[in-house]
This record gives sequence, C-alpha cells and structure tokens, in this order.
Amino acid sequence: MALDWLNLIHELPQILGQLSGLIKGNRVLKDQLIRELRLNLKAFETAQKSKVINYDKLLELLHNEQIQAARKQRFTFATVKSGEVKAQHVFNPRNQKYIGRDCAWLFKNIDEKIEDLRMQKQYHGSLNALAERNIALQFSNLFYKLKLTADFIVD
Repeated sequence: MALDWLNLIHELPQILGQLSGLIKGNRVLKDQLIRELRLNLKAFETAQKSKVINYDKLLELLHNEQIQAARKQRFTFATVKSGEVKAQHVFNPRNQKYIGRDCAWLFKNIDEKIEDLRMQKQYHGSLNALAERNIALQFSNLFYKLKLTADFIVD
C-alpha cells in the first residue's frame, strides 16, 4: 500500500515534456518554478528506479528554493496558471479535496511539505527509520501534490 504511488511514475515523461514546453523566454521566476517542479518530479522518477527507496536521499533531491524566492518577492503565482483546480485536473481520488485550490496554494503547500520533511530529518537524523511517522505516506502525498500541480499547469 505504501508504495502503490510509485506505479504512477510511469506517467511522468509525458508530464515532464509538457512542462518543458511551457518554459519560455523572459519570464524568469515563472520558468524557474516550472523547472523546479519538473526536477522534483524527476527526483521521484529517479527514486522509483531503485529497489528500496532511501527517503533521506530522495529528500536531498527535492528543491523548494524557487518557491521560497517567489514567496519572498511576492510573486503572483497566477502568472504560472490562473484559475482553480477543477475535477478535470484530478486524476487520483485522493486529490479531490484540492478542487477549488489555486496555483499559489499548491506551490505554498509543496514548499511547506518539503520543509516539514527536512525538519523531521534534521530532528531524527534519518527519515528511513521513522516507521511510526509513516514517511512513505508523506512522500506519497507530496508526489500527488506535485503531479496535481503539473497536471493543473499543463491544462
């Protein structure tokens, strides 16, 4: 159950290609946010290729610096994608609860989840030994938010 989300990673090449097509010219911060989203999805793809997921290493591959920079600069996330998540963007029932959320909420929530995982690792030393915290589920939730954000942006 905890690793069922890894099966969806085979859909990533198509989504990554679509995100690449959105990166253009002089919209620097927007392009950096999309690039960071692509790289984070690729990190999950890289982790999926190994027989055992090392959550500490996966966390090292995840980035949120561009989201933090955008938040500090009061970037308008609606320039990445305006509007709200609709049912057509949701391809997994667990993301139904995000219908009505906007791009700003998605990026901020991703940022906070990555930071939360970093704090847990810093406090406990390693995420791999935290069975009682259900780290696999936390990474799964992060993956689904990343994928939802990508699906929303490319629509």
